[in-house]
Amino acid sequence: MHGTVTSPSRRQYLTAVAAGGLSPSLGSTSRRSPNSKASPRGESESSDSHVQPTPPRPHVDDQWLKDPAGNRVNLHGLNTVDPWWGTQYQQMGDTTFLETLDRLTDPTEGWYTDVVRVPFQHSIDSIGLDRTIEEYMRPVVDFLGEQGCYAIVDFHRVEPWNTDEIDREVRRFWDAVGPAFADDEHVLFELYNEPTEPFGDGRRDWAEWRRTAQPWIDLVRAHAPETPLLVGSPRWSTYTKYAPEDPFRGDDIVYATHIYPSHFENHDLDALAAVADEYPLFVTEWGYVDDEDKPDHMVGSTSGYGEPLREYFEGIENLCWTAWCADSLWSPTMFDTDGTLRSGDRYMGAFTKRYLADLADRA
Repeated sequence: MHGTVTSPSRRQYLTAVAAGGLSPSLGSTSRRSPNSKASPRGESESSDSHVQPTPPRPHVDDQWLKDPAGNRVNLHGLNTVDPWWGTQYQQMGDTTFLETLDRLTDPTEGWYTDVVRVPFQHSIDSIGLDRTIEEYMRPVVDFLGEQGCYAIVDFHRVEPWNTDEIDREVRRFWDAVGPAFADDEHVLFELYNEPTEPFGDGRRDWAEWRRTAQPWIDLVRAHAPETPLLVGSPRWSTYTKYAPEDPFRGDDIVYATHIYPSHFENHDLDALAAVADEYPLFVTEWGYVDDEDKPDHMVGSTSGYGEPLREYFEGIENLCWTAWCADSLWSPTMFDTDGTLRSGDRYMGAFTKRYLADLADRA
């Protein structure tokens, strides 16, 4: 998948591919490379001209992600829905999942997305792991590489982390996914989205989590020794602050955390920021919505959560992030079901898009 698109139009091609599943070649689109000097004011090429270079593999150097030339890599982007789920149930106006992904990585549409985190859960539960890799994971990863974007392959489980069942699931997933994407330089792995219970005794829980997850990390490394690996923590990936006291063994480990409005209010953010003094820190989920029918942990506003969170982020030089969620149904939502970006103090869509553009303008 490294050739020029010759089909009549990008939209027609994507529609045809979506009608038959995601496994055919997805074609290509001109995109700026992550962290390029391109301006968010429209200085980009025609969207059907040529393939963008695939981003180079980053590595961990002290507390930074760096490219092979030693330049610092700061990634900022979005979460999508599970691709299988998106092809079945997405409601984004008349656009398909692939057309939405194309839009969200297109600077001519005002989107300056360096990285896309792609959760895989519903697909595996519905069609199995092998079909998920072949029909959804591989095509989406290749598509994002051609967009000039990094891709995070996320094992998107929200489960207790100390059961025999989850141990089998984690091993089965990475035994298949690790070797399948080890050579894709623009791919990062996320070991386990949100380990939930047990929690309640922070340091002791972290120590037990480390003993449990270290063999999983070693397994991934046996298959993919150079792929950056994002590692979360118990209590829905909110115990990351304990990492410096008892870090995982291995190279190219990035510590992942999730920050929703209730976390921002209640958690020790100074201690979390201190993680970034020693290791790369990646907030793989943050977001908010001010709707009464949503879970309490995600209820917030642009003025009360979004803007203060941005100020917090900008005080941590090596912090990367992906906002959750670029969809109209997975909450907190960035879009309405007609595909319109949600805006105003109650919603995160316009705020997130503006934030990404501001970051691109500074690059």
